[in-house]
Amino acid sequence: MAAPDEEFGWLQRDVFRLLQRAWDRHLRASGTGITVPQSRVFAALRQRDGLTQTEIADLVMMEKAPLGRVIDRMEEQGLVTRRPDPADRRVRRVYLTPALDEMQDRLWAAAFGMFDTALDGFTAAEYETLVSMFRRIKANLEAGEADEGRAE
Repeated sequence: MAAPDEEFGWLQRDVFRLLQRAWDRHLRASGTGITVPQSRVFAALRQRDGLTQTEIADLVMMEKAPLGRVIDRMEEQGLVTRRPDPADRRVRRVYLTPALDEMQDRLWAAAFGMFDTALDGFTAAEYETLVSMFRRIKANLEAGEADEGRAE
């Protein structure tokens, strides 16, 4: 098993921070008016439309109150709508509107612009290795969460 040194954590944090800053710059340049927090909500709902605010908060790692303000703003912009859950009227689900479909090409262009910068100089094989390693790290962490959940 690999034995990471202290650089591993700092390097991971620096890459994450720099990707976030690059994403912010590319989003602003896209002309969509979408913010980084809104893009996180958008991504979560693209994977599974109709999530509750609590589910979105867990997926995008935001507290419910700030997330509520992000969703309020997205609703004001006509990007999402909230509707009652058919099974439980106390629960409201968040759905994407067609307005985001109109921005999708510009959002993808912003994302691929950021990826092009981040992956500059990588060969196709290096990219595949990197993605494979990320998948392994993700699987290991998900398995660790499942083990912790069973232990509780």
